Amino acid sequence: MARIAMATGRLLSGLGVMPLHGAWRGFCRVLVRVFYRSCEFDGLEHLPRRGPVILCANHPNALIDAVIIQAASPRIVHPLARSGLFRNPLLRPFLAAMQAVPVHRRQDSGVDPSRNAAMFERCFQMLAAGGALLIFPEGESHPDPAMRRLKTGAARLALGALERGGAIPVLIPVGLNFTDVGRFRSKVYVKFHPPLALGRDVKNAPGESAPEEAVLRLTESIDAALRRVTLNPESWADLELMRRLERFFWLRRGKYRRRSLRQRFRVLQKFSQALERLRHQHPGRIEAVSHNLHLFEGLCRRFGVHDYHLTVRNSPWLVIRFVSRSLLVVVLALPLAAWGMLNSGLPYLFTGMWAVRLASDRYRYDTAKAALGMGFFTLFWGGQTAVVYILLDGWSALAYLFSLPPTAALALYVRRERERIWDNMRVFFLFLRNKEVRRMLEVKRTELERELARLGQLAK
Repeated sequence: MARIAMATGRLLSGLGVMPLHGAWRGFCRVLVRVFYRSCEFDGLEHLPRRGPVILCANHPNALIDAVIIQAASPRIVHPLARSGLFRNPLLRPFLAAMQAVPVHRRQDSGVDPSRNAAMFERCFQMLAAGGALLIFPEGESHPDPAMRRLKTGAARLALGALERGGAIPVLIPVGLNFTDVGRFRSKVYVKFHPPLALGRDVKNAPGESAPEEAVLRLTESIDAALRRVTLNPESWADLELMRRLERFFWLRRGKYRRRSLRQRFRVLQKFSQALERLRHQHPGRIEAVSHNLHLFEGLCRRFGVHDYHLTVRNSPWLVIRFVSRSLLVVVLALPLAAWGMLNSGLPYLFTGMWAVRLASDRYRYDTAKAALGMGFFTLFWGGQTAVVYILLDGWSALAYLFSLPPTAALALYVRRERERIWDNMRVFFLFLRNKEVRRMLEVKRTELERELARLGQLAK
């Protein structure tokens, strides 16, 4: 057995440096940078560069979750995935590139759960070889705002590897936190928890199966750690209220754009704890504040005003900066953005249309759009480059091909800037014509601030 483990280790170590794996990591990073406007990784220092590792992550966003964690990791991560995915001809090459391990779930039709013995054996061999495994202990991706009850597979895998007497695997919970699941160019915050201790949870002799008490104890530890690196509100209404409060407090200071996702996550965690306390002690106050915040937001929407507009003082220097920046966008960026839209508009449109049709729900939309985007953009850009090559020459085709990705990204940027410029201009002239609107909104905001301050004192 030792010789087999050593041979497997040499094989997998060799595979770890294969160009295929380096290309796969690079592909995941590019995909994440394209699909998400911002992806922030926190706690990567807890992930060792070598040796056996088991990553346990929540599972809010289907297959894209494994891609994001691979993009964050400096080493190859091998996910455990349900066996049905391996029958999909489109997904099979990607699962092979990741060296994914099939899991035969009892709830899947036509699946033999007894084959999971071979799955565990393969995982143990990969860990003995110093590999990094990724498991989603919830068992499936789901649309709930909070984590579901964890299965015991992650604990059994960790304790089983420890029982074999080899290197102790490093068990690291990973939290995936999306600002808006199912929306293109949203943001994601990935937080790695410090490793969990394993030694004190196992008291059985080598060769025996891990006792159920140790498995349940470790599963509870994984659950508690995952809840520390994720947001787990009681309902979608609570999550939306937390986000509205966070926007209210920080947009009014004009700091929203400069805040990191880590700061936002910590603020939302504090709001979640405060809401949980107040929900039991002062439920009526929560409903009143939520109602008043809704009224204030309704007033802002009625006049087309964002809350941060109320903090902006339109000095001559600020107006000059705004006009200069807007002219720079129009003169320099707009022509290149138009070129990007002309060449990338159709694949972008087709990707969005088909993703809505193929995704069974909002929480599989990111995966569907990422997969379809790769296909449509490869097809259109490849065909367009071929036409340029036929009509002109090879150098022109190469230059055309290299111009496509940056101009497509610039088109998205200009679209956002156009909306921002238009909003700021409209609000500027609104406040210039009707100063009473601004005064009324500032009074309403001050009243809401005082009410929230009183609620904050109650929460403490």
